[in-house]
This record gives sequence, C-alpha cells and structure tokens, in this order.
Amino acid sequence: MTSTRRPETQDASSTASPRAIAAALRDARRGFREDAQGALALARRCAGLAHAHGASVLESRATTLEGHVALHRGDVRGALGLALTAERQLAAAPPGRQVTVARAELAALRAQVSFYTGSYSDALADAEHAVELGDAAGELDLRIFVRRAAFVVYGNLNVRELGRRLHDLLELTRLAGDRWEQALTHNDIACYREGVGETEAARAEISRALELAESTSPNRFALAVIHSTRADIELRRGDARAALEAAERSLALLSQDEQPNPYLLGASVRAQVLARTGIGEYDSAQQAGERALSWLGERLPHTRSVILAAVAEALREAGRIEQAYEALSRSAQLEREAFQEISELQLNLERALAQADLARSQTSALAAKNRELARAHAQLAARTRQLEELQEQLRDQADRDWLTGVHNRRFLARELANPSLARRGTLLSVAIVDLDHFKRVNDRHGHAVGDRVLVRAAELLARVLREADTVVRSGGEEFLILMPRTDERAALRCCERIRGALAAEPWGEIAPGLSLTASVGVATSQDPDGLEALVNLADHRLYQAKRAGRDRIVAAG
Repeated sequence: MTSTRRPETQDASSTASPRAIAAALRDARRGFREDAQGALALARRCAGLAHAHGASVLESRATTLEGHVALHRGDVRGALGLALTAERQLAAAPPGRQVTVARAELAALRAQVSFYTGSYSDALADAEHAVELGDAAGELDLRIFVRRAAFVVYGNLNVRELGRRLHDLLELTRLAGDRWEQALTHNDIACYREGVGETEAARAEISRALELAESTSPNRFALAVIHSTRADIELRRGDARAALEAAERSLALLSQDEQPNPYLLGASVRAQVLARTGIGEYDSAQQAGERALSWLGERLPHTRSVILAAVAEALREAGRIEQAYEALSRSAQLEREAFQEISELQLNLERALAQADLARSQTSALAAKNRELARAHAQLAARTRQLEELQEQLRDQADRDWLTGVHNRRFLARELANPSLARRGTLLSVAIVDLDHFKRVNDRHGHAVGDRVLVRAAELLARVLREADTVVRSGGEEFLILMPRTDERAALRCCERIRGALAAEPWGEIAPGLSLTASVGVATSQDPDGLEALVNLADHRLYQAKRAGRDRIVAAG
C-alpha cells in the first residue's frame, strides 16, 4: 500500500459517481494532516456532489472530514458544529457497511472534540466506539485512522494497557505497509516511553520514527511532530542544545504552512524556550515565546499559557524577577480564560447533543412520539446525573499534577476565578514555597533525580499540613499552600514545619551529596474573597525571601 499522504482531488472533479466520491474521501482522510488545504477543498466539493446525488452518507463523510481539518487547525468550535451537522445527515440512513464507515469517522471526530472541550468520559466512550466501528467495517486504512484519532484521548488520559494498544496500532501500520503511519506510531511509543521514565528507549523509538518519516513524501507535518517529541526527550535528558536543534527544526517545518497546527506549534515553542533557557540565552528565549504569542493572537488561551509559563522560567533564570512575575500573572489569566472557554464549549456540546437526540426522536411515528420523548428525557436526566458524578471525578484528575499528585495550576486558576465555598468568608493564609537552587539539582544530578525530589517534597508538604489545607504545584519547583481559618501566627508555625521537614529530609538517599532548603512567602487576610491579591502578596514576599538569601520565611515586609 502506498505511503503517499496527499489527497487526490482529480477523481472527485472528473466524475460525480458515488464510488469516485468515496475513493476521493478515503484518500483525503489519509492525507489531510500533510495537506489540510487540499483536503478541505476536496471535502467541500465532495459534499456538494454527494448532495446532488442525494447520497446523505457520503455527504456526512465529507462534512466529517471538514471537521477533522478544522480541529487540526485548532478550530474546536467549528469542528463541534460540523460533527453535529454530520450526525444529522446520518440520522435517517439505513444500516450498512458505508454507514458503519461514516459512523466510525464521525466517532473519531467526536472523541477528539469531546477531549478538547473537557468532556473526558464522552471522549473515552467515543474513542472506543470509533475503534469498534472501524474494526467492524474491516477497512485497514480506517482501522488505523480511528486509532490515530483515539490516541489523542488515550495518550493524554493515560488509559490502561496503553503500551499494548500502541503495539496493536504499530502492527496494523506494518500490515498496511504505511511508513508515514508507522513513523507517527513510533513517535507515540516514544512519548509513552518518556512518560514512564524510559528515556533511552524513547530516543531509540524517535530515531526509528525519523528514519521512517524521511522515507515518505509528503512528510512535513510528520517530521514536525517527531522533532517536537525529540525536543521534549532531549530536555528530559538535560541536553538543552540537542533539544533546541530539534525544537527549531520542528518550527521551521511548521512555518512552511500558512495555518500550522497550533497545538504542535505551542509544544515546539515551549521546548524552544526551555532549551534556550537551559543554555543561558534568556533574551532569545523570551523573544521566541513572544513571537509565538503574537502569532496565536487571541486563540487557544491554554496553549498561550503554556508558552508564557516557559517564558517566565527564562526570565526568572535571567534574574528578571519583575518581568517573570508579570509573565506568570498573564499565564494565570490565560488559564482562567481557557477554563471559561472549555466550560462554555462543554455546555454547547451537551445542549447540541440533547437537541440532536430530540430531533431524531421527532422522526418517529406520531403515535410513538410521546413515548419516545419521555424515554429521551428520562435518559437525559439519568445521563445528567451520571455526567455530574463523572465530571467531579474527572475534574479532580484534571486538577492534579501528573508528577506529584498534588493540585495543579488549572485548579489554582479556577480557585482564583471562583474560590470554593470552604474558603469563603473565613480567615485565610496563603504560603508559597520555592525549593532553593532547584536548577542545580537538575544540572548536577539529572531531571530524573529532580522529578524524584519534587515527588518527595510534595509528600512532605502533605504530611506536615492539616487535612483542611490544600497543596498546589504552581510552577516547576514552586508549591502554593492554601490554609483556611489560619491566622498569621499559625501559618508561620506551619511554614516552619515545612522548612524544617525539607531541610531535615535525607535527600542523599535519592542522590549522594544532595541537600535541599526552601524559601517561603506568607500572607494572611480577613477577606479571602480577594484570593488573587492574597496570592500576589505571598508571591511578592517569596521574592523578598529569595533576595534576602533564601532558606527563610517572610511573612511581612
């Protein structure tokens, strides 16, 4: 089977036969990541031709393909609307193999849309459904396609047996003889290996991915993905120059596209900024981040937040504390915007799905309408209850730092925007704990040791705090503590316990000669509704502690 990834538009333009339309859509489905503009033009033409034929299934497939292109370009709202349109176009189609193919493609799109809108339980269900339908259709290219889409969900949510699923996909790509898909699968395996700490195995997989991608054409997007992953792996190894080379190679490939994939762009820019910081090129790191922010404009606040956090780290390393603080503040604001955007999209998705269910029920016979509506409402009520329970579980997972298990910046952004009832109307203290000279730990002992230090530090914080207190990993080596109903004196005692526990811990068990101290800024307020101002004050006092020589607590100044 050929490894070409470019959509073939000639078949659809030279004839309007349903068979030619289906063949053109299949080719475009395989190649839209490398030629999004060509695939989009073909999808729209096929939709028109299918509509003229009255071929609703083909029209739905064309609409779904347009949705995949929209999502590839970062337009989640557009992809959501196209998915719902495709669903309506399929509503009255009788069962059959082509309907199964169409529903598999649509389920793959819905899985990704649900993931990017924060509906993780729906994303997992749709991903599994897409794989099931793809296998039932029996088309090898389709089976690979739906799994590629599903791994956006599987990889980010770290589903069970992820390694086995990746191996199964690799076997399918080898059976198809598709080197492009093999390359992307080796890239995904490299991400998985890096995630479980097998850095050298990850490097070996990324080398296989690169070799395969270079043997196919076109391959610009595939190479950009692989070099971006390679940059992250080299950063984990502590080789900033190799990481910078890989990140800039990825960005050079992306720059050749008028509308590059913004998620990939954000990941590559973040790696570029961190790599330049690692070799001391702080001005270049900041400029790279600001250029990407300018290109993104008002789009994708979460991606912009990730870039800003990396810029803040570069500024902090350069000793530009005020600029670093400003960048972190902008990053927190963007996190809040991202949370609001996701919440709005989740609501729109649920409303649209409920409307689609209602519309389908209205196609039933008049005699059965009331019964069907009652059933639909009962199902919707049950689904709402189930979603509320699952959403709470998934929110807690999403609000946890992947490494340490404590709360993360997403949780903090929501608390800043809307503090929980438990902390409203009561005395509140906030402490920000920063591990002193943590960069030296990574530089001298490696990032793997650094990760173990962060995990143990988080465990120590949880051990010395009360059950009512909350620990947030707010930055690389920075933790924020929320202490409700705690005055300044009690907060100082708590922070002394923290500082003492960190200093007394036998860090040499992790790496010989390793020791650790911490600087702490503390602030207390009778008005906890002003949480953001309180956090800013604690952060300011942290910087005072660091300027005063570190290994100390500043509660006023």
